[in-house]
Amino acid sequence: MHHFTIFSAFVFIAICPNRVKAQTNDTQPDNPREVIRLRGEIFTTRTKPITVPLPVQDNAFHFAIYGDRTGGDPSGLKYLRQAVTDTNLMDPDFVMTVGDLIQGYNRPDQWKEQANEFKGIMSKLNMNWFPVAGNHDIYWDFRDRNRPNIHHEASFEEHFGPLWYSFKHKSNGFIALYSDEGDRETGEKGFNDSRLQNMSEEQLNFLEQALEKLGDCKQVFVFLHHPRWLGRNYDGSNWPEVHKRLVQAGNVSAVFGGHIHHMTFTGPVDGIQYYTLGATGGHIAFDSPELGYLHHFNIVTVRENDFQVATLPVGSVIDPKTFKMDFLLDVEKVRDLQPTRAGERLLIDAMGGARGDYTVAITNPGIHPIEVTLSPNLNGNWQAVPDHQHAIIPAGKSAALQFHFFHPPESNSAGSETGADWSDFNVPSFGLSIEYLHTSARIRLPDSTVSVDLGLKVPDDFAAETNGCLELRGTQTARIRRPLKSIQNDSARINFGDFELPQGAFTLEAWIRPTKHDRSRGIVCNTQSSGYALFLHNGLPQFDVHLDGSYVSPAGDEKITLDSWTHVAGVYDGSSAKLFLNGKLTQSLPASGARTQNQLPLYIGADPDGYGNPSREFAGQIDEVRLSKVARYTAEFEPQLRFQSDENTVVLLHLDQKFGPFLINASQSHVPALIFGKAQITPRK
Repeated sequence: MHHFTIFSAFVFIAICPNRVKAQTNDTQPDNPREVIRLRGEIFTTRTKPITVPLPVQDNAFHFAIYGDRTGGDPSGLKYLRQAVTDTNLMDPDFVMTVGDLIQGYNRPDQWKEQANEFKGIMSKLNMNWFPVAGNHDIYWDFRDRNRPNIHHEASFEEHFGPLWYSFKHKSNGFIALYSDEGDRETGEKGFNDSRLQNMSEEQLNFLEQALEKLGDCKQVFVFLHHPRWLGRNYDGSNWPEVHKRLVQAGNVSAVFGGHIHHMTFTGPVDGIQYYTLGATGGHIAFDSPELGYLHHFNIVTVRENDFQVATLPVGSVIDPKTFKMDFLLDVEKVRDLQPTRAGERLLIDAMGGARGDYTVAITNPGIHPIEVTLSPNLNGNWQAVPDHQHAIIPAGKSAALQFHFFHPPESNSAGSETGADWSDFNVPSFGLSIEYLHTSARIRLPDSTVSVDLGLKVPDDFAAETNGCLELRGTQTARIRRPLKSIQNDSARINFGDFELPQGAFTLEAWIRPTKHDRSRGIVCNTQSSGYALFLHNGLPQFDVHLDGSYVSPAGDEKITLDSWTHVAGVYDGSSAKLFLNGKLTQSLPASGARTQNQLPLYIGADPDGYGNPSREFAGQIDEVRLSKVARYTAEFEPQLRFQSDENTVVLLHLDQKFGPFLINASQSHVPALIFGKAQITPRK
């Protein structure tokens, strides 16, 4: 923070040298270890002279300006309320307006109701505010033939204050003018008729007197509703006479208007800067802050001889006291929520065709509502309806969003064993956006990607004609650090919930042919301070099972031979955990207790991180992966080259052939594994 502050000070000096005076110490202490004190407030115990200049101590202050509130939907009041909250955080000396405070164009009873509503919101300001009259505040219901000549002028002055006035603050002057006088004799009003665009002699006389009273002010700021200096729709007005008087005064710095709901800047004109505000709750043509169409308020910083105007979009001011730990932890829980499949997975047939409904369930784990939008990401020939769904989910509640997917069969391919060409097949996903609906603001969280859970209709007559294996590059991409992202690392995965391994004895085994001995590489894994796995740690094999809060890890003391096939089996029998290599017992460790379970995928060729993404990728080939709910091996044995499925088989992947992105699971569940990255099925050598 100190480095940033000093750097900012130098930048500020370079831009605005007239606002800063350098203050230095011309004398050095006799004892270099003595404390150095400079004129002003800079203090240090260092011996090096300080050259950072101090800011001028002047009577600088801030005031805010609100744009139009009306002319749009009454829901715009939420922007006014938010502007009040923002302004209280900025804590300016006071607030000015530029008119159109209420909808108006009505009769007294409704007019007073709207006036009280506006004043009720503005009463929440911690500082004074000053009204300016606009056409919505003054015009009567034009359908009423009994309207008075002065419309709602009397009501405005009764409930808000005079139609024109001036005041001083810290040696600066402020003038509010009234730009909807119309024809004072007939009562006719309108802002599109040139003959009604003039200020009366009475108001011009006031302006001359006000400018004279404010003649000793360093700067004067003027406020009115209609920006007549823009010319359009104001042709024929006597604004040139007004401008002439402002110029003659010699100390008018800026004029602020509203009405058009579009930020514009004109000037300086004869030394006077003209600003037109957008809206603070009023109608805007379209949402484009870059083009000046937005809900905002201005903050004006007034200094000794100049001023600076800044525009703040409504809702952009943040209270740092909001960022308490309970709030941040709650947002983190929502950010990391993981949508789940509700109902059946989307099934693909052997020709790549699919048609069916797919439902995503999203549960809000936070203490505030969230608004979610789920949009299918479709590649290739996929189609889905609707194109998006959104829902507001209360705290602790869930929503189910359903889509209908269709994918035509893949074209026949000569020489293809499945009869279909899967080369262009893509796995669909969803784009998920979340807004955290805090009481003070809507907070947009980072977007994420949700995978569609696909299944495969295995042909009844399927029989692989090749002896294949899964080949993995073992290259590691950058960590994803978000749940359910699109996976690029080479691996295959069976999702949590697609199979069940009960508590008790089990066996995890595979044939492997590694090509690298470096670092930790997962063979078949479901760990994250839980679960079970087969690993290679710098070439040394290891079986992990997490029991009653800690790992039991029998391991080998010799590196697996590179480019050669080895059978690796981990067995837990309820009293011990054993590691077998090529059928020979390598190590047995006492082990008992309940296995710590998780909700992470089972990866072949990788290990899941805390978000379920693949890490510690295997380099080489893997074949014949089997997970069994029984301790298959108790003593030395001869490993089978091809495993068989029985009543104790939970997962069995022969890894001989793939259907598009699917690897067939030969166990009774037939739940396929999904292949990712550039993992390939190649002939086993």
